[in-house]
Amino acid sequence: MSLKHTHKSFILSLLVIGLMASACSKRPAGDQPRAEYDPKTRQLARIVFDLNKNGKNDTVSYMEGTHIRRVELDLDENGRVDRWDFYKPDGSLEKVGLASRTDGVIDSQAFYGPSGQLQRIEVSTKHDGRFDRTEFYQNNELIRSQDDTNGDSRPDKWDEYVPYPNHRPGEPAYRITATAFDDAGSGHPQRRFVWAADGTVARVESDPAGSGHWQPRTTALARVTDQRVTDQR
Repeated sequence: MSLKHTHKSFILSLLVIGLMASACSKRPAGDQPRAEYDPKTRQLARIVFDLNKNGKNDTVSYMEGTHIRRVELDLDENGRVDRWDFYKPDGSLEKVGLASRTDGVIDSQAFYGPSGQLQRIEVSTKHDGRFDRTEFYQNNELIRSQDDTNGDSRPDKWDEYVPYPNHRPGEPAYRITATAFDDAGSGHPQRRFVWAADGTVARVESDPAGSGHWQPRTTALARVTDQRVTDQR
């Protein structure tokens, strides 16, 4: 089942459960599910409910009638939202926002395609509201990433990945196959390290024009300079 139908059916089911609970004369202790309506349009505007059924409401679904706009979850129940699910007008999931800290601020957001597959994740590595890292996925697997390391709103570092199925506990599930850098501040890579399976440099390539046509770097000076960068990787 796709994420589109799973999420929408899940929320609508919770709405039904909430309305049934409100109609019961004998209620369990703790917060009760409740539906709130827009006083002007009389349409359903919010559903507040207890997702983990511990007696405390921790989830709010924002609605336009039967259309789900977003769902906010306070997973640790500290009074601040930890996760946001945003929906498109057709009911499919658009993106999921996450707060890695307990301050209720989104510092990563995952975007999904029409079929429910993960397309990319944007990360605010400095937790300052700027998403300076983007990871791209294909068939739900990480294939490449780009980083804005100097804060000029343009990527200046790119990594390519392949799955690493035999990784040991604590190791990443992906292996970096190439790392490219923008040496001119143009927003395009001019220098690239291609990594061997053991993590050593297989070759160093250059593309001064940023055209995507990589050529081997062969001069001794280039090798010395690139080795210094490799040591800092």
